[in-house]
Amino acid sequence: MAENAHQVPEKYGPVEKIFHPRIQSYHRRLLAAMPSGLLCLASLAFVGYKRPILPVSLGLILLAVLAALSLYSALRPQLIVLTEGYLLRGRLFGWQVVDRQRIDHTIMAERLTPRQAAGKQLKGLAALRYQGIPALWAVDSRKKRVFRLDGRMWDAKTAKALAASLSPQTTVYQLINVTQMNKQHPGLVTFNELHPGWKSATAGLLSVVFILLLAFFTFMPDQTLQELGIL
Repeated sequence: MAENAHQVPEKYGPVEKIFHPRIQSYHRRLLAAMPSGLLCLASLAFVGYKRPILPVSLGLILLAVLAALSLYSALRPQLIVLTEGYLLRGRLFGWQVVDRQRIDHTIMAERLTPRQAAGKQLKGLAALRYQGIPALWAVDSRKKRVFRLDGRMWDAKTAKALAASLSPQTTVYQLINVTQMNKQHPGLVTFNELHPGWKSATAGLLSVVFILLLAFFTFMPDQTLQELGIL
C-alpha cells in the first residue's frame, strides 16, 4: 500500500515535492465511505450474533472484507509525490506513475458541478447538493488526459499548488458544469460524471437492501432460519 514517500521506488529518483489533501476535503470522503462501512458492520454483526452455517458465514465475511477494502480505499492517507521526471500517486496497491515530460498543460476547475445543475439557478438544499467539487487534469500535447485529480478526495488549494508544479500554463475555470467541460475539452470528463448517480445510487441501493435483509433475518426465529438453511 503506497502511503508514504519513502515507499517510492528508487528508479523514479529522489522525491522533490509531496502533496496531501487538506483536512477540509475529508468530509466528502466520509460520505463516500458510509455505505461500505455500514455494510461491513452489518455483515460481521450478523455472523457474530446468529452464527450461520459455514458457507453463509464465509460469504458474509468475504463481503465484509470487500466492503472494508472499499472503506479503507476512501479513507486511507492520500499521497502525490513529484520527482524530477515523474508524477506518482499512491494507490491501494502500488503507484500510478506519469512521465512528467508527457504533461503539456493543466486544466483546473475550482468548482465542477454535476449535470443536474446545468443551466439552473439552484437555491436551498439543491444549491448545497450541486455546489460542485474541485477537479484537475493534466493533458499531453494532443490534449489527451494523462492524469486526473478527484475533488472528492482533494481540495482546491492543494490542486492549484500541484498544477503550478506540473505545468507553467494552467487553464482555470472558477465554475463550470460537466457538460460544458466536455464540450470545451472532450475526453476529460468521465462517463460517470456525464451520467451521474447511477453508480453511487446502485451501490447505495444494493447496500441498503442487503442491510435490511440482514436486519430482517436477525429478528427472524432461529427455527425459521434453520428451515431456510441459514443456521
